[in-house]
Amino acid sequence: MEGTSYLTIAYLGMIAALAIWTWTVVVRSRSIETRLEAVESSIGIDVSQADEFAAQSSATVQDDATV
Repeated sequence: MEGTSYLTIAYLGMIAALAIWTWTVVVRSRSIETRLEAVESSIGIDVSQADEFAAQSSATVQDDATV
């Protein structure tokens, strides 16, 4: 094979590897989101309250970091 053929195969392999990696990241993200929704529903938090709790949580962490 010529050098350009090897280069073409290498580029296609890299594109395929990036596509597979991206797909696994998306699937894991969806899985984490599903788990988070399950936890929120099990402790009785709806969507409107979730942002409020996140803001309180980050404020608490910042307060602890400055001590």
